[in-house]
Amino acid sequence: MRQALYFSCVLAALGLAATVASADSHAHGADAKGRVIQVVSAVVGGKNVFIPSTIVVAEGTTNTLSIFNTTDKPHGFRIPALGLEVVLTPQQETTLELPALEGGAIYEINCQLHPAHRTATLAVLGHD
Repeated sequence: MRQALYFSCVLAALGLAATVASADSHAHGADAKGRVIQVVSAVVGGKNVFIPSTIVVAEGTTNTLSIFNTTDKPHGFRIPALGLEVVLTPQQETTLELPALEGGAIYEINCQLHPAHRTATLAVLGHD
């Protein structure tokens, strides 16, 4: 039990660090090309999750998501509102290009192969 709690705290800290890094990149004027954002598809406590669960990008930048599926089964990664969808091969990395987006937008991310899996969020910061 203690090990599971520790692992959960570490994962939460990683998610927070990714969010802060994203906001920091925006504050320092990320160029139009953006950056590569690392995302992991994993099983934690018996639940399939995306880590970080919140991805933050700056408006007007294109970004690349580098998504690694740590599980032994294929999983999906879909942003329905953007028409983006990929299948994540087990134990492999998949890249997905995000277009430049308008600030203030929030998009749901889900697994199109397993609707019961946890969702994630893509948030776009404006220049204000």
